[in-house]
Order: sequence, then structure tokens, then C-alpha cells
Amino acid sequence: MATARAEGERQHNEDRGAIAVRVTLFADLRRYLPPGVDGQHQRTVPAGSTVADLLDAIGIPANADVTVGLDGELADRTDPLHDGADVMLLSPMEGG
Repeated sequence: MATARAEGERQHNEDRGAIAVRVTLFADLRRYLPPGVDGQHQRTVPAGSTVADLLDAIGIPANADVTVGLDGELADRTDPLHDGADVMLLSPMEGG
């Protein structure tokens, strides 16, 4: 359940043509966390952004092998983001 403050921030972002998404980075991708952040954090991106746009904003190279979860489902870099989206970014696992 969103708080009144969160709803107000979300509406303000939409009014500016921006959306806020929650991002969680796992394993070695945690090196892309903003300074002082440990865990899930919020990013603001322009409305109409895709997963690829978010990865670029975070600083993850376009050729990086990344598994993306968007609202609990596997996603592609071309998938559009929406305000309040929950994005999880993981490095592929190897071994057996």
C-alpha cells in the first residue's frame, strides 16, 4: 500500500514526464548501486523508457549479460517500464 507521500511523488513525477521505478541489483551487479545505497532503491527515468534505457541510466553496458525481472516476470531490454515498476537485475549463473 502506497503512502500519501509516495502517491504525491509519483503524481509529481508523472506530471514532469518521468516515472519512478524500484530497482534491486544482485550479485556482481551491486557494483552499480549509487554511493551509500545498499539494496533496493528508486530510480526516476523519463516516461516511455524501456529496460534498456534504465540499464543505460544505471551505467550497465549495453553488451552486459543481464537477466531482468520486471514485476516478477522475465523481461527483455525492449520491454517498457511503468511508474512503480519493480525491476530486478541479475547476472546469469554458471556451474552445475
